[in-house]
Amino acid sequence: MMGWRLARAGLAAGSGLWLLAAGTAGAQDRLDGAAPALPAEVARRATDLVGRGLKAPDAARYGRLRMGRGGIVCGTVETPNRMGQYTGPRAFVADPDAGFAGLVPDAPELRHPASPADYAAMQRTLTLFSAHCAD
Repeated sequence: MMGWRLARAGLAAGSGLWLLAAGTAGAQDRLDGAAPALPAEVARRATDLVGRGLKAPDAARYGRLRMGRGGIVCGTVETPNRMGQYTGPRAFVADPDAGFAGLVPDAPELRHPASPADYAAMQRTLTLFSAHCAD
C-alpha cells in the first residue's frame, strides 16, 4: 500500500514538472548566446550566392543560418551527390555585400585544387569562416 502511494505521489510531482516545462516551451530567451534571427532578405541573398556554386541549387537544404561577425552569413548546406543521395551538411560562409560565398573546403579539396583560382577562393573562404563564423 505504501509503495502505491509513493508511486502516485511521484506521478503527480512528475505531471507538475511536465506542466511547468510545457508552460515555458514557447519562451524565446537568448540566454544561451544564440545569434538573433537572420532577416529574410539577407538569408535569401546568401543562399542565392551559395547556390551559384552548387551543381543542384534547387535541391539544396540550408540550415543553421546565422549572422556572423561583420555582416557575414554563416550556415550549412546539404546537397545531393551524383547518385541523388544527401551526404550530410557542409559549412558555408557568404558575404552578400561583396557578392562572395563558398563552402568550407575539406582536406582533399585543399590538397588537389582544380586551379590556382579555386585554391585562392578556398583560402578566402577559410579566412572568412575562421574570422567571422568560428566560435
